[in-house]
Amino acid sequence: MTEVRTFEMYVRGRLESWGREFCLDRDCEYLGHKSKDMLQVLIEHKGEMPPRPTGFKPLEIPPLEMQIEDIVADMTRDGQRHMSAVLRSYYCGTGRKAVERLAQARYMIQQFDPDTKLSKRKYYTLHDLGFQRVVGVLQGIARAA
Repeated sequence: MTEVRTFEMYVRGRLESWGREFCLDRDCEYLGHKSKDMLQVLIEHKGEMPPRPTGFKPLEIPPLEMQIEDIVADMTRDGQRHMSAVLRSYYCGTGRKAVERLAQARYMIQQFDPDTKLSKRKYYTLHDLGFQRVVGVLQGIARAA
């Protein structure tokens, strides 16, 4: 008989929504880069300054996706950078082919550990371990509540 693992399905859905929110292909202005300068604002308003400055509004992130981001960031801080890089490339690479996600994970791991070679088997093993780590943390949060 097959066992339905509803909590793991729930966690997979949470990870997929986290991946859409923190997608690697988003525009640069979402990442905090300057998208307009004063000259561009003057050109858009035909030489006049805008009537009311609107100020800076931070990017709003849903709390459930931020909770997953905190878990993955904690994995990086705890020395499990390979797992967090694989989770980021797997879920934040939504819309990419599996080969492109693997290449992204290899690139991310090469940034902090140039001697590591990431095989396809190790990639999926790290994904499963990272997924189980997220499941464990979310179960701990659910039990504490």
